[in-house]
Amino acid sequence: MNNVQLKILAGEIVVRSKLTKPAKLQLLNYLQKEATEAQVKAFLLDGEIVSLDEHAEEIVNERFEVSEAGGRIAKLRKTYMSVAASGGGMSPLWILYRKIRSMYDSCTRRCGKYELNTTRRQHCMIKCKVQKIENQLKAAQQQKNSTEITKLQSSLAKAKAQLMKSQASFKARGAEE
Repeated sequence: MNNVQLKILAGEIVVRSKLTKPAKLQLLNYLQKEATEAQVKAFLLDGEIVSLDEHAEEIVNERFEVSEAGGRIAKLRKTYMSVAASGGGMSPLWILYRKIRSMYDSCTRRCGKYELNTTRRQHCMIKCKVQKIENQLKAAQQQKNSTEITKLQSSLAKAKAQLMKSQASFKARGAEE
């Protein structure tokens, strides 16, 4: 990842933070104009601005190379690249599609109507799908509709297998659900 990409990712973190507007502007200005590459990496890793000597820069660079394979930086990079690749992720057709889908699908509303389709959103969608099928199964059992019960039990088994796979993926990366 080059220095420009690092600064863009750092800027994305600052913009999404809960800092005041003046504090965001000051931090963005520092990161874009004054911070060294190692300082930007340290900010991405720890969320802090630090002064670094030559030895500390080596340590930060090593830590960054190890952590870049997964975790917060990889997730942020994926989100940024998804936005960039989709023209900002907000094309009129995409917005219309998500708006219509959210009108008919509670999972889309619950997991973020206009969120990018990150692994966290996908995991939320899978959990929601399992809950929906479980609720439908309870209703079918109350009505004693054996055909529908069989169909829903099959769907539930598939959805739960998908959920277990998603949860294992989150655990393997050390991420929180």
